[in-house]
Amino acid sequence: MSNSIKTFNLREGAFPIKMDLMLEDIDLQDIGRLKDSIRGDIVISLISKDLFHCEGSINTVFVDKCQSCLNDIEVNLNLSTNLVIKDEKLMMDDGSSQDQTHYQDLEYFDIKQLIQEEVALNYPNIVKCEEKCLEIKPIKKEEKNFPFKKIRDLID
Repeated sequence: MSNSIKTFNLREGAFPIKMDLMLEDIDLQDIGRLKDSIRGDIVISLISKDLFHCEGSINTVFVDKCQSCLNDIEVNLNLSTNLVIKDEKLMMDDGSSQDQTHYQDLEYFDIKQLIQEEVALNYPNIVKCEEKCLEIKPIKKEEKNFPFKKIRDLID
């Protein structure tokens, strides 16, 4: 998908809509920088007039800083998406307890917005290069320094 295809109308057209996406940038703050493009394989199916099902995968790699040692590390995201899409006008009236619901204007549906939301929700809160990075390590016992040991050894 080129960056020129931004929105489409989910209320029109044939379903399912199958998309192989490639996004070169992302508009998210407070996460690492995008190392490679975001690849997505998404299928949107019609359930009813204002209800759609979206499933697929999103894969990408970010470069971020380890929160302990501040070294650059790669954060691989390999996400499986399985969510419901509803019109944003229904958000306040929606009494469903479904957690995986994405709300957006269905007539101007922006697939990039959906992908950015999925990345933001699944990006790790704590980024570490390894699980035990900078934990207190046992200090090796050093031999005591005897400043006159050589002289003592010579005398003996």
